[in-house]
Amino acid sequence: MFRKTLKKDPELFQNVSEGLRKLYRTKLFPLEDTYRFHDFHSPALEDADFDNKPMVLLVGQYSTGKTTFIRHLMEQDFPGMRIGPEPTTDSFIAVMHGEQDGVIPGNALVVDPKKPFRKLNAFGNAFLNR
Repeated sequence: MFRKTLKKDPELFQNVSEGLRKLYRTKLFPLEDTYRFHDFHSPALEDADFDNKPMVLLVGQYSTGKTTFIRHLMEQDFPGMRIGPEPTTDSFIAVMHGEQDGVIPGNALVVDPKKPFRKLNAFGNAFLNR
């Protein structure tokens, strides 16, 4: 006997993020929802998680050159930058490309659905104010 094979047409997407978003929503999210993954591990991915550019986290002891390194990569100073011999920062900064220089408070970034920081809201206002 011959098996009748069904040939499925491939799905076409305009870009990679659109394809990943659709695959997540149709294949992975239902599985996560069934096993309540979001209740005990991490919240579901949002559109901003697929649309934004990748991020790099830079951590280290104070006075080891993290800010100087970022300044070198950007070839300019950035708002909120402080360099000194003693510990000058006890907070985090997200350096992002924009039309104009400026500082956006953490509380404002968390509520913006176009930014990938909404999940930081779980850490509370004390964290967001730093």
